[in-house]
Amino acid sequence: MDDTPDKIKDLLESAINTNSAAWVAQSKYFDSLVKRNISSFATLSEARDASLKEIGESLTFNQAFEANVGYEETVRGELKRLKEESDSAWTELVAQLEKIYSLDSKD
Repeated sequence: MDDTPDKIKDLLESAINTNSAAWVAQSKYFDSLVKRNISSFATLSEARDASLKEIGESLTFNQAFEANVGYEETVRGELKRLKEESDSAWTELVAQLEKIYSLDSKD
């Protein structure tokens, strides 16, 4: 019975450490998520500005259409890249959290 306070203390310390590690992992994930999104939005914004300039300078409908098609290709490529990076980051976060919360890591 004498070791009960020590067991409680150990359990609380373990919970605090586990939750702190999870918080750090999640914070890093969300920080990188925001940075990825901002980067993609900036790329898309610059691409749209360039395509609108091209459209405005076009002398024919075909030139304007091609400028917009080029922008759409950029959008598809950028969104595909963003999705792949986000999927990878999510998979990494889940793996980190599984490791943090696994019973084996507390032994």
